Amino acid sequence: MKEHHTPPRGRAIARPRRAAVLAFVAAAGCAAPALSGIAVEFEANGAAVNNDVFGAQALDASLFTANQNANVFGTGPTVTILGKGGGNDVDFYRFESLTAGSAFYADIDGAGFDTYLALFAGDGTLLADSDDSFPADPGSASQLDAFLGTYVLGSIGTYYLAVSRSGNFANATFSGSSFAQLTRPDGVFGGFGFVGSTSGDSSFLSSGTQVGLDYTLHLTVVPAPGAFALVVAAFAPVTRRRRRSQS
Repeated sequence: MKEHHTPPRGRAIARPRRAAVLAFVAAAGCAAPALSGIAVEFEANGAAVNNDVFGAQALDASLFTANQNANVFGTGPTVTILGKGGGNDVDFYRFESLTAGSAFYADIDGAGFDTYLALFAGDGTLLADSDDSFPADPGSASQLDAFLGTYVLGSIGTYYLAVSRSGNFANATFSGSSFAQLTRPDGVFGGFGFVGSTSGDSSFLSSGTQVGLDYTLHLTVVPAPGAFALVVAAFAPVTRRRRRSQS
């Protein structure tokens, strides 16, 4: 039975070698021109090497290139990660925000399992997470492909993005003083952002070995000041819908 990630009541790379990438991309049916923006998860089936912030796979800034994929919103700097997960596997990826106020969003496409995404600050504190995304976004045949909506990265520095299955949530989810709904760049639901989550808690309910179910993760970071226009665009449809509902 599907588990739903809902708020509780009462609470307001390293660059991989070219040959390895080409082989993986060919097997996945991806187009070669997108090679410069592709990373391959380094964890092997049966292993558990990137299951926490200490073993997180680094995504070099050079991997973030102008998006040309029609299944990804916008043209902002994006890296596509070809990964495998499922079961109790948790995959952590480390990236850098080079400007304060950058806009972040992340999109799972074509997963072989029901996915969940969580964003953490450099000290491991949970900032945002998302389970389902509905309606399904471009590139997804199902709303079970998670989409973590636009979140403003408040400072320059290190951040972590984790991928796991639905039901294996971050332990700090909804632990803070308040939360707010996030939106995808097209203005629809994209998870929740949190304030005051348990400091430094990046643990998950479970942590196990990789079982080999495919997913494609698109991670976009738009530097400020361009991020401002993105944030405004994301919230504009929500504002219009609220105005219509009030009229």
